[in-house]
Amino acid sequence: MSAPDLSALVSARLCHDLISPMGAIRNGMELLQMAPGEAQSPEHALIADSLETALAKLRYFRLAFGPADPQARQAFGEAVQVTDAMFTGRFTVSWETRGIDMARPRARVIYLVILCIEKSLPMGGNLHVRVTAETVDFSVEGRRTAPPEALWRHVTEGAPVADLRPDAVQFALLREALSATGRRIAVQFTETGATLNLTEVSPAPA
Repeated sequence: MSAPDLSALVSARLCHDLISPMGAIRNGMELLQMAPGEAQSPEHALIADSLETALAKLRYFRLAFGPADPQARQAFGEAVQVTDAMFTGRFTVSWETRGIDMARPRARVIYLVILCIEKSLPMGGNLHVRVTAETVDFSVEGRRTAPPEALWRHVTEGAPVADLRPDAVQFALLREALSATGRRIAVQFTETGATLNLTEVSPAPA
C-alpha cells in the first residue's frame, strides 16, 4: 500500500472516530436545553454553533482527505449539504446541474479544488460549481484574490514545492488525485475572480 493510500485511511479513521463522540456531545446539549426551565443561553448557543462547525469540517475532510472507492457514488444532494454546512461565512459555494451524482474519486477532486480556491481568497468570496457528465467548471467572485502561485504550479504542472505547510496540504493531494483519476485542471485568476476548468485526459469514472 502506498503512502498516500495509508494517509487517506488515517484521515478517514480520525474523522470517523471523532464524529461519534462529538455527535454525542451535541445530543447531550440538546437534552440540556429541553430540561424544564432551561432556556438557551448565549453560552449554550456558542457551544452548539462550535459543535456544528466542527462536525461539518470532519465530514468534509473525511470526503476530501479520505480514500475514494471508484465503485462508490456521491449523491449530488449530499455534496450540496456537505459544502453548505462547511462554508457558511465569508466564503460560500453554490452548485448547478442538480441531480447528477458522481463517482467518489471525481467528487473528492472537486472537494479538494474547493479547498484550494478557498485558500486563494483571503477575504472570502463566492464560488459557483457547474457539473456536467464530462467537465466541472468553477467560477469565483471575490473581493481580492491571492493565489499561492507555487502551489498552483504544482497542481497544474507538477512543479516541486520547497516547503509544504499543513494548511496547504490540499494542493499536494489535489495533484495526486488529478493524476490518479486521469484529469487535469486549467486555472486563471484575476484580481477579484477566477475560472477553473476540470476535464478528463484519459478514461476515468464519471
